[in-house]
Amino acid sequence: MSFPSKFTSFDNSILSKITLLINDNIKSIKITELFDFYMDRFSDVSEFILALEVLHVLGKIELDEKEGVIRYVN
Repeated sequence: MSFPSKFTSFDNSILSKITLLINDNIKSIKITELFDFYMDRFSDVSEFILALEVLHVLGKIELDEKEGVIRYVN
């Protein structure tokens, strides 16, 4: 599953899943906490990581690898 197409509906695409990870009320969160909270909405870890990568490319999040924390960027 990746992006919407003739064969993949928007609801089953990664674009619909990235909206789950965007939270305006949180400045930062540990990756493990975020995954634990939304793990039932993703089919596997690779799909979760793909969603994080898309958000990072769009400039919506930054990763602090040292602390394992995602920081939300405005």
